[in-house]
Amino acid sequence: MFDWRWQIKDRKLRFNFPLIVGILNLTPDSFYSQSRCEGRSSALRRAKKLVSEGADILDLGAESTRPGAEFVSEEEEIARLLPALEEIRAAFPDIPISVDTRRGMVAKEAIEAGADIINDVSSLSDPLMLEVAAHYLPGLILTHAPNELASGQDRDFSMGEVKKYLRERTSRVVGLGVPRDAIVWDPGLGFGKTPDCNWRLLTDLKELTADSLVMCAASRKRFTRRDPDAPESPSNSGLPGTIKAHTIAMENGAAMLRVHDVAEAKKLLKGGLRV
Repeated sequence: MFDWRWQIKDRKLRFNFPLIVGILNLTPDSFYSQSRCEGRSSALRRAKKLVSEGADILDLGAESTRPGAEFVSEEEEIARLLPALEEIRAAFPDIPISVDTRRGMVAKEAIEAGADIINDVSSLSDPLMLEVAAHYLPGLILTHAPNELASGQDRDFSMGEVKKYLRERTSRVVGLGVPRDAIVWDPGLGFGKTPDCNWRLLTDLKELTADSLVMCAASRKRFTRRDPDAPESPSNSGLPGTIKAHTIAMENGAAMLRVHDVAEAKKLLKGGLRV
């Protein structure tokens, strides 16, 4: 039986089963089209669906982090994010809300609008993010994505390299007063890594979960498809591979699963879904 604890602002989440983090993309170009929302009403509908299916946390992103995606301006990211965040916060005052951003100013605006968690795939590359984290003390998710959001050549990483990177990024913010138990590690599946590397990191995940709360974010990524080089389709769906990845992650102690398909993830937790 696990006894996980995550410090988020002035409260501590305590849980003994993996939390389901439902993905809500406020972007026109995120890689999985069914997670995209345009405008606050569309975002609220998806949030209601995710919560009704059993999401424990909602993760809002207003800039795509898929390989090759174009960065948007800080102003555009905030304009996409805040109306939806405010609408969802009002509808769900108690559910933790995470914001997927690499920019400190976006994180600041989001926290002041009601976000509880910052999911920074760049792991504090923006110096302002350090200041925001130290001032507001949100829950903080740090990702191993050293290749500039996978814009470089995919390569193999050992779990030792992943752990060293995350430890170094963690020490930066802990040194500024952020509690260590506010920080979650994400091994960065799909970010600049070969398909074989992603599966190997999942198999070796206990090396991370021994030292930190860990979130697995494998959902429908390219490596989960039968043919990683072909687009997502009914015959090349990433869902079976995602279920397999989540199963391995849970067996190795993952505390959170970041998913597009909340209902299927909840079935997996209850033992009713098999690869």
